[in-house]
Amino acid sequence: MSKLILPDFKHIEGLTLTTKPNSLRYGRRLYSFQYQKKMYWLKMQLQQGHPSYLKGFQRELAFYQQCLTSELLSKITLPSKSTSKALLSEIGLEVEHEQSLAQILLLPEAMPYFAFSPQSCSVQVIQHHLLHVLDALDALHKAGWLHADLKHEHFVKYDAQLKLIDFEQVQSIGQPVQTEMNATPRYMAPELFHGEVKTIQTDIYALGIIFYEWLAGRQLSAENYTDWAYLHCQRLNVELPDKFLVFKPLLSKMLAKHKAARFDNIYAIKHALVTEIA
Repeated sequence: MSKLILPDFKHIEGLTLTTKPNSLRYGRRLYSFQYQKKMYWLKMQLQQGHPSYLKGFQRELAFYQQCLTSELLSKITLPSKSTSKALLSEIGLEVEHEQSLAQILLLPEAMPYFAFSPQSCSVQVIQHHLLHVLDALDALHKAGWLHADLKHEHFVKYDAQLKLIDFEQVQSIGQPVQTEMNATPRYMAPELFHGEVKTIQTDIYALGIIFYEWLAGRQLSAENYTDWAYLHCQRLNVELPDKFLVFKPLLSKMLAKHKAARFDNIYAIKHALVTEIA
């Protein structure tokens, strides 16, 4: 099990605030920096920020604590370190309302897994690439967790291995909770627009959108929440370049509007990916 050793913060380089504007308004702070030619992320949340952001950050911290004692989870997550706000003075970082900071999460920076275009790849290379993704999500589900907020940027490559990140919406499979408005409409399964709880199949639908956008070479778009609901519940059709039409049956079943017609576990997707695509 890999562990993250705290750097000597007196010798870090290039400390940069990288928080998205909307998250910044809600009290989130995300920094990147370099130490001994390695990049790191420093993630924190102000106590007086938006309640959902604080709740999500606390949920992520608790999940990473679970990862420390789970061999299965440690294989698919980045090594992490939770530290206190005393770290800020050590690195000379001034944050407004510093006294209201909760814990700080330290992670090694990792590269996006879907950063390259599949256009020049063979079908076999794409199969291999997608299988790694399915293996990681399968491990998360087998460990008893839904990611519940899958996006393409939540799959990264670290030490030549695929890892999952951003567990602010993670939830136990054995304890489903009523869906809050905390999902990203682009990746929401149709049933979530009707207030149903998140399940393995909602993770599968989100993953189907990730695969689809990557292979199609374009992102889905909608003007507002109502348009997203209309797209997912009625209008979405899988359209792929000729080269990737072989993946259409797989994606169509991952993106079925009705759960009864959708894959209900990751193993079934892996089996179809290996046996049905030549």
